[in-house]
Amino acid sequence: MTVYRVFIYLGANEWGNDVTRRVADEYAEQLENRPLMVSVHEHAGWHLSYLYGAPDIDNGTICGTANDGATLSQAVQDFGKGIETVVILSEIRR
Repeated sequence: MTVYRVFIYLGANEWGNDVTRRVADEYAEQLENRPLMVSVHEHAGWHLSYLYGAPDIDNGTICGTANDGATLSQAVQDFGKGIETVVILSEIRR
């Protein structure tokens, strides 16, 4: 399966879970419904990645994090095992 990926780097005055989710949701709305990972990075190195358009997984489900102690859902882990190709769509700096 092919998954599309976008990297968004927030400005120095942008941070927090609410901001990363809002930015990811806004970007995902602009694209067609296809497997898409949106990774939003804060200036201090923290990041969250959100998954959209994946079968049987709610849009906006977290699929990656800078928190090395976090646990991802079994559905996300299973989806990750099926990824064969990742296509980088863009890198955005705000």
